[in-house]
Amino acid sequence: MAEVNLTNDSEQIITGNDNIAIVDVFATVRGGRSLNVSGFTPEVIYAGHPIIKETATGDYKPLPATADSVAGVATLGTVVPGAAYTNGTYTNVPLSGGSGKGVLATVVVAGTVVTTVTKTKGGSGYKVGDSLSVPAEYAGGTGNGASVPVASVESNVGVYGALPVGHTYQGVLIASILTKKAFAGIMTQGTINPVACPNDFATIAAAFKAAVPLIDQRAD
Repeated sequence: MAEVNLTNDSEQIITGNDNIAIVDVFATVRGGRSLNVSGFTPEVIYAGHPIIKETATGDYKPLPATADSVAGVATLGTVVPGAAYTNGTYTNVPLSGGSGKGVLATVVVAGTVVTTVTKTKGGSGYKVGDSLSVPAEYAGGTGNGASVPVASVESNVGVYGALPVGHTYQGVLIASILTKKAFAGIMTQGTINPVACPNDFATIAAAFKAAVPLIDQRAD
C-alpha cells in the first residue's frame, strides 16, 4: 500500500523545465495517484518521468531510474585543513555550504586536521568555486575551519531501468515532485518532449509508445 507524507517542509524543487517536457495534456488518471517509491533513489521525480503500475497490487510507481539528471560535484579542490578535529576516517559526511545540496564525502582526519575529502555523492545544484565545509558533528564531534572548494561539476545523465516484470506503463508525471511526497498527477494522453524529459527517453521510447500510444513523443 502506497502512503504519502504531505507535511510541508521548507524544501524546494526547480520546476522550470516542467512546461517544456509536458507540451500538451489531454487526459489524466483522474484524481492522481499516490506512488509506491520503495527502492527509488533519486530525491526528485521530474515531470515527464514514466509512471508504471504493478498488476498484482495495483500500485503506481515511478519507472526505476539510476540517477537524477542534475549537475553535481565532479571533483573537489585543495583541502583547507582546519584544526582540533578528532582523528579518524568518516564516511557519508554531508558537506555544508555552497549553492547546492546533497553532496557526501569520506573525510580523513590525521594529526587533528582534515587531510583528505573524497566525494562519494555529487548532490545537485553546485557551482565551481563553492566552498564546502566539513561539519564537526559528522567528523568526530570536534574541530572547525576545514573546507574544500568545488573544482568541477558534471551533469549526471540519469538512465531508466528496465520495466519490472509484472508491471505496465501507464503514463508520465505531469509536474515534478519530491520522492518522499509522491502524490502524482499522471498524463495518459497528450504530448511530451522526450529531449526535455529527465532521463534518456530514447532507451524506452519504442516500448513506451507501444504501451501508451496516446502520448505523442515530439522533440520540439
